[in-house]
Amino acid sequence: MAFKVRTAACTALLLLLSTVSLCAESTSLQVVIKPASASVQAIRYQTGIEPTNTWMEMDAANPVLVLESFDSTRDSLFVQQSVDKLSWNYSYEYKYNPSDKRWTIPPIRIVIRPTSEKVRSIRFQTGAEATDAWTEMDASNPVLVLEVFDSNRDRLFVQQSQDSQNWGPSYEYKYNPSARSWTVSPIGSETSGPVESLDLKLYNLYPLSKSSTYYSYVIGAGLKMNIALDKQETLLGYTELAYSRGPSKSDWVDTMQALNMSVGMGYRFSLTEKLQLAPELGYGVVLHLLNADFDEDGTKSFEPFIDQQVRLSLNLTYALCEQYTLIAAPLGVVFFEKGNIGTLLGLQAGLRFNF
Repeated sequence: MAFKVRTAACTALLLLLSTVSLCAESTSLQVVIKPASASVQAIRYQTGIEPTNTWMEMDAANPVLVLESFDSTRDSLFVQQSVDKLSWNYSYEYKYNPSDKRWTIPPIRIVIRPTSEKVRSIRFQTGAEATDAWTEMDASNPVLVLEVFDSNRDRLFVQQSQDSQNWGPSYEYKYNPSARSWTVSPIGSETSGPVESLDLKLYNLYPLSKSSTYYSYVIGAGLKMNIALDKQETLLGYTELAYSRGPSKSDWVDTMQALNMSVGMGYRFSLTEKLQLAPELGYGVVLHLLNADFDEDGTKSFEPFIDQQVRLSLNLTYALCEQYTLIAAPLGVVFFEKGNIGTLLGLQAGLRFNF
């Protein structure tokens, strides 16, 4: 018994398949394939579970084919079109549903991998441009099923966020149905560099033990560059440059000034979604800049000298948003000078700029 199957629009090539007859045993289908445009000269096809068989070619002027022994529960119809009979477009897969007598394109499934462990939310949209409303999903289950997706025209646009409020750059995904694979590229963004973040901070230190005979207190400002040493961005290396200044307790020195240069490492632990704790250890040098009368002749002059130093801190950070983080930490500085050890202890606070 023969009956007609209504035409189903191909979302990829506007390829229209309509079954015009079906034999009584439901094993043979006669199908008319309409060319995507008037410039199409040839059409080729094959059936099976995967497009691994030989392509059967036919003229676009008479695009009628008969599918013998077509098992709709297992087989798919794969179709390509060409405007010059040499180069062929993507291979599109179609499934036939005998219950409603329609051809459909199987949904496309994709898993979006979060860029880091800090990502909490992912949002996406499809189309030729990212101009529609975003659909948000939890990063713990980043599986998308695209029911209607024209891979010849549409793109998948994805953004990720650590707080579901501030979103990172858009990434464009393009699907190749022939290879059944995705390619991805950032939109309007450059490849990220090695610097993970930049800290701008102020600190206030007080001398301990023998250092208290020279200093009253020290205030300073520092610029610290953090570099992620692992993909999880938990192990950090850093380099820091700081300037400090404080009143002197001795008559032969006007003001205690210094430039501090150090490098070090730290490790971050997540306490909550926004709070992190990071112990850090650094080593460097202190360039003391003194206007002093070392020879006690009554004349003060510029007297620079260098000491080695060790810096220890325990940073507590709070993420305001994806771009900015507050920092507060106890800070200890130990420097070594001609067999003596100087010690400073205090607090530092600042703002981190995340890249």
